[in-house]
Amino acid sequence: MSAAATLKSPNVCANCKARKKRCDKSLPRCRYCDDHDLPCLYQTLNHSPRPRAIADSALASAASPQSQSGVRKPPGALRANNPASASRELLLDSLACSTHIPRGAPVSTVESTLCVQAQRLLETTGLYLDEISVRYFQGVRTFVPIISRRRFHTQLLSFGANLQADFALLVLCMALLVSSADSIDLLGPQGGHRIDNLSLYVATKSLMAQTQALRAPTARLVQAGVLLAVYEYAHGHPEQAFVTIGTYARMAYAAQLRSVPALSRNAPPQTDWTIEEEEINTWWGIRICERTFLCELAIVDQPLGSVIPAQDGCLPLEPSILDQMNPAVAPASRVAIQALNSPGVGGFGRSAQAAWLLDGVLRGLSMTDPDQKRAHLTECDRKLQSFLAVVMQQHGGNYGIFCVPIALTIRALFLLHWNLLGSPTRDPPRAYDSSNSSHQALDTITKMVIDIATAHEHLPFSQIDRLPPSCLYINRAALKHIYDYQSVTADPRLQTSLNQFEARWGASPSVPGRSPAFRA
Repeated sequence: MSAAATLKSPNVCANCKARKKRCDKSLPRCRYCDDHDLPCLYQTLNHSPRPRAIADSALASAASPQSQSGVRKPPGALRANNPASASRELLLDSLACSTHIPRGAPVSTVESTLCVQAQRLLETTGLYLDEISVRYFQGVRTFVPIISRRRFHTQLLSFGANLQADFALLVLCMALLVSSADSIDLLGPQGGHRIDNLSLYVATKSLMAQTQALRAPTARLVQAGVLLAVYEYAHGHPEQAFVTIGTYARMAYAAQLRSVPALSRNAPPQTDWTIEEEEINTWWGIRICERTFLCELAIVDQPLGSVIPAQDGCLPLEPSILDQMNPAVAPASRVAIQALNSPGVGGFGRSAQAAWLLDGVLRGLSMTDPDQKRAHLTECDRKLQSFLAVVMQQHGGNYGIFCVPIALTIRALFLLHWNLLGSPTRDPPRAYDSSNSSHQALDTITKMVIDIATAHEHLPFSQIDRLPPSCLYINRAALKHIYDYQSVTADPRLQTSLNQFEARWGASPSVPGRSPAFRA
């Protein structure tokens, strides 16, 4: 037997395993890793790997015993027979992560330690890195388009040679959003897996806080925070989501993320223009999310961490344009925020316009003069209804990417008219008056929500990730209106749609007219 034939590993390398590539098992480096200039790591520990476990070479090498001086626990430590015990261990392990970092440790040690913990949490999802990426970009990204697909994939491929805790945490928060889709089918009558999902969320949030304390803020860390806030909102906790998004809005300021496009494109050739555009889109994601979450709070007159640009400011680039990687296309795609009737605005741009209109409603609600307040809100109502008609016509029966602006506009109208009628939490509610314009508007938008629920009636459960969690909240708002006034016939499909969204995101079932989520 030749010497070359003996230089083979009995196992595939971690890179090929994670990316489902055929590994030639060559030592010291397989052909795939050699072609892509990645560190090649072979699994040498004698234990049975978890099915579908994360095994990225960068994370695995960072988690090696040599890199952590025995800090890392045995691979089977989190695979206890008792799920509750494993969940508690996972949580305690994440909370203790920072205690293993010696004072004055170099940046590389901090990054490595945080990456180790991210890997341990990723392992609990049972998802490959590629699965996480595909699920996010085919689902959640539809309503949170703040991450450039090409930049993300480029960074994912080079991650093995350049450990970055902020990127690891971004992947972890993406996994947190997409992995709960798996657990829905596994939930028993008592919801046996929810404690694990809760522990994963708490452990992730703990690790995010530790990373914030141990390293400088970055765009990737801000993006991870936005996804974490979306997870909280989707799970029926808008108060927590509002606090989280506000925290990362301030982190975006600290990281000096660009919020408006440059006046010229005379940047040096080595500058990646998509970095700037991705930062701008991240800011728009923060603006949209922060105002969306605020609609569900008991007190809406609160300061915001983000500022909507002036009406002549530019809308964000659509993800499809950003992914073209062609800077020449960007200037031609710029549309002003106030151009509500422009036919060339996509889903993300429409979401930004809806947030701008909602911002006007929020300003009106804070006015102290009753006459001025009513006049301002009446004008906001006119603009919102006109804008909603434009977007509803634009989507052409296929809601898709326009679900976010439609849902946000509808939620803004509910908020506005509840306030025009008086206190939205009035008990009992003001008597229904068919001649009252606000009652008429509430009837109309409630019927629209029923139509939307009907359109989603036969949507496969696997496709719910393409729809924003705000659909859950407009369903609740419509049910509240029906419960309060009985002016619109209740449609069972509305409750069915609500149940479907609550099941997907693990949100607590609501009681019409009684849930805090209904407070305007």
